[in-house]
Order: sequence, then C-alpha cells, then structure tokens
Amino acid sequence: TASLEELEEEEAETVAAAGGSSGEAAAGGECKSCAYQGCSETTTQVVKQRKPWMCKRHRNKIYKDKYKRKKSDQALGCGVEGSVSVTKQRTGSIGDRPARPTLLEQVLNKKRLSLLRSPEVVQFLQKQQQLLSQQALEQRQQQFQGAPG
Repeated sequence: TASLEELEEEEAETVAAAGGSSGEAAAGGECKSCAYQGCSETTTQVVKQRKPWMCKRHRNKIYKDKYKRKKSDQALGCGVEGSVSVTKQRTGSIGDRPARPTLLEQVLNKKRLSLLRSPEVVQFLQKQQQLLSQQALEQRQQQFQGAPG
C-alpha cells in the first residue's frame, strides 16, 4: 500500500510527464492500460514498474477509498472519545438501531461480563441465591405449618 506522500509524488510526476503534447510517446514509453477492472484508458507515459498503472480517476478513487478505510479504522481504534458521537446519533427509536452495537456498547459489555465473572461478584451472587432459597424454604414451611390439619 502506498503512503500519502508516495501517491502525491506519483501524481506530480504524472502531471509533469503529461506536460508534453499527448500525441507523442515519452522516451521508452510502451502503451499501458488502466489496471482497474472494466476501464479501457491507456497511457504512453513512462510508468513506474513497481505497480500496475491506473488512470488518474481510478487511482484517485482507490486513494480515497484507502483514506476513508484508514480513517474509519482509526475511529474504531481510538476508543471511547470517537464513539461518543456515534452514540449520540443513536437516540432514535429502538427500531432504528443498527444490528451491530457501537464501540462504546461493545466495551461496556466486555467490562460487564468481566465484572460478573470476577470471584467477588460470583461469591456475592451465590450468597444472595442461598439467602433467597432459604427464605423461600422458610415461607413454604410456615405455609405448611399454618395449613389446617
């Protein structure tokens, strides 16, 4: 993948090479066609060997797609600050909600699960369960004892 600088350099070289009249071929220039599927544009300019040549429009499109993907990956990676705006957008009715939870919700769910699995919480919940079952048992015994014999 080419960096931002490499793509800008390549753009400048392409523009400089196009300075001559388009009818004459540049020195050593063979006819190259755009590597983008379905595009029939060709060039006779000097083309760098390291990657397949693309017409300006498709090179620009791929560059923009990479840039957008990079930005969205950064937004996912930056943590909670970036996802606050995503959460704000989700204030519609429940029917509007996308199927995938936001990054903030994913983080909170993980935290919640790890808390629920911690030994202290597990012990506390087990004690509560025992207390509840004891209370239910005592209530049943009282009802049984209070029933007319």
